[in-house]
Amino acid sequence: MREVFSALMKLQQVDCRLHELNMIKGDLPQRVETLKADIQALRHQKEELESQIEALLKQQQFGRDETVLRREKLKKYQTQLYQVKNNREYDAITAETEVAEKEIEALELGELEIEDQLQAVRARHEALQPRIQETEAQWQDAQEVLEKTLAVTRDEEQVLAQKREEILRGLSRPMISTYDRIRQGRGGVALALLKEGACSECSSRIPPQRGLEIRQMDKMYLCEVCGRIMIWSPETEKICHPK
Repeated sequence: MREVFSALMKLQQVDCRLHELNMIKGDLPQRVETLKADIQALRHQKEELESQIEALLKQQQFGRDETVLRREKLKKYQTQLYQVKNNREYDAITAETEVAEKEIEALELGELEIEDQLQAVRARHEALQPRIQETEAQWQDAQEVLEKTLAVTRDEEQVLAQKREEILRGLSRPMISTYDRIRQGRGGVALALLKEGACSECSSRIPPQRGLEIRQMDKMYLCEVCGRIMIWSPETEKICHPK
């Protein structure tokens, strides 16, 4: 059992160092991913606005083509007015003329409305490009900083990860599960030293009889207050702490 506790101590040290290396990166990985997502969202907005512009332009051209047709009809009706032979024909052509004029008026009004929409959408589209460029520049800067940071920590992380795997191979699955569960629930520290009759992590007093049992190192005991695995290691001053 002493070998198990020794392995747990080494495992805790490795995990603390891995945590420290992750802290060196800070929030850079998350920032890089956030900026990347922002760029994708902005590009998607740009594509949607471009689709809107395309649709409005088609609608605008359709309206202009229809206006041309209506004007040709109106011109035809106006010419026919001079060729009518009776009042009935005159009234019919006049009615058709009025309809054509109203249709032209509605088409021209619609064109103005479409032009207003186009200006608004184009303005939004133009405003997006600087935002995209700025966000891309921020992403590039963050990515470069992250790459430099990773270059510093990568080699040590690989060595530590390999060392961790070697330690884990010497521990049982239940022990690993217990260690990981406590570590995750206690700020990254699963172990506690028996120091001067107390738990080194929460400072709670350990009963003398329990202290003797912990010193024997032949069974796993948990601190009754903080729940950490109690270790007796006179040569160890303190448990490492993730910063």
